[in-house]
Amino acid sequence: MSSEGKFSWDFLKTVADSLDSYRVRALIDAKEDIINAGVYDETQYYNILFKMFNMEQSKFTLFHFLNSNQNLNLTSIKKFSEKNSIELRKALSLLELLKNEKRVIIEEIYEKIKRNENSPDKLIFKDLSIKIDGYNVSNIQSIYEPVIGNGSIVDTNNCSGCGLCHGICPMDCIKINNGFGEIDDKKCIRCGLCYFICPRSYLPVKVLNMSLENTSEIKEYSEIGYYIEVYSARTKIKEIASICQDGGISSTCLYYLFEQGKIDYALGAKMSDDPWRPEPLLIKSKEDIISTAGTKYVNNPNLSLLNDLNENSKSIAVVGVPCQMQALLKSKIYNIGIPSLNNIEYRIGIFCMESFSYQSLLEICKTLNVDVKNVKKMDINKGKFFVYTKNGDELNVPIKDISHLAREDCEVCYDLTSESADISIGSIGSPSGWNTLVIRTEKGKQLYNELLSNKLIESKPISEVKPGLTLLKRIANSKKNNCRNHIYKKKENNKRIPIY
Repeated sequence: MSSEGKFSWDFLKTVADSLDSYRVRALIDAKEDIINAGVYDETQYYNILFKMFNMEQSKFTLFHFLNSNQNLNLTSIKKFSEKNSIELRKALSLLELLKNEKRVIIEEIYEKIKRNENSPDKLIFKDLSIKIDGYNVSNIQSIYEPVIGNGSIVDTNNCSGCGLCHGICPMDCIKINNGFGEIDDKKCIRCGLCYFICPRSYLPVKVLNMSLENTSEIKEYSEIGYYIEVYSARTKIKEIASICQDGGISSTCLYYLFEQGKIDYALGAKMSDDPWRPEPLLIKSKEDIISTAGTKYVNNPNLSLLNDLNENSKSIAVVGVPCQMQALLKSKIYNIGIPSLNNIEYRIGIFCMESFSYQSLLEICKTLNVDVKNVKKMDINKGKFFVYTKNGDELNVPIKDISHLAREDCEVCYDLTSESADISIGSIGSPSGWNTLVIRTEKGKQLYNELLSNKLIESKPISEVKPGLTLLKRIANSKKNNCRNHIYKKKENNKRIPIY
């Protein structure tokens, strides 16, 4: 029986293009090296390979669809999603791949809404204008650069130090030291998986928000991203309350999840042997949680531990800062079958304005004339960095006086409140000793309700406390504005920037 007619020419063309994709070819060519490296077994390798192939095929299907149509806009993407029975946000995520491979040029069209003289004009998203920027697919290679190297994400001070590149590298050739990546060039196979999952290479922010809300509508979200509800809460667990930074809610979440058997592991941070230098910790029980309590102001690559969890089909919770939550949600949207990533059940985000290198933290202590070994607690509040000593002293310095010591990559981060998490936790907006909880997903809402029903926390709507949501949104908006300004300056100086 002839196979002619079974497969369309367009289908065969996208298969050929996908097999020619460097993302796919690099994995095929390095099969033996990958399996010998021991990060993934053969079954896992094939799962990753075919997941990547399927994604490339979907991407090229979209490319050929766009190339065969004129007057391309959002309606075109909607037609494609309907024709191929996929969600609009999935089609938009593929469009982002094409954009960042420079195959298409996308212009977002907004309508300006005039407001009163005391409020700035508001921009409302209206449409997309799409142009094909390269017809001959075989002449345009997919992105396959690593995140480390000359002119790379790390080299240009855009790396957030989240650790995910280390946590998924099939050759185990990336390490994160002092918040910055290092690569073993002799082992690297240039597969580009690190670039693919990096939150600072390209980040489809609109798609991230649509995924959180589970919607196919493109919207403009508030200063703190998409959310369902916001509360102020604190733990009722005495052991956690006695040592926590503020309200102890992140520790209480883990305590409950372990107690109920909802997770087998959690990724967090504990203090290392060096005073106030954190290190990633694989949390295995609720008894381990006490060692992770308290805020750490030095970058910690929690996600680097993921490559130790591929052998176990276990449920994982991750407690981390905004860039780590972005990396996890991006990896969920562009799911290529990394075993440990697919086992993550809860994303618990922490508010973060900026972080410091360990050397910078020592400089802050030097500014305050305090030995880091004598520090009992650190805190950021009311525009100041506070240090409390074991002798009972309270020292502080205005944040503006030490902002030059913050990591340069933090300047290009727009996210204060971990907008890509299931539930986000911080202190801004709540009274002293309490946490602000931003509930973002149904899973986050269920976790909050279970903490409440099991009487592990006490909680109030954020509207009932001061300083409240207004302050949180104002500070979050300030971070977004600062991010825009820093990105604009880097662009002016022809420096590499994250693609948001």
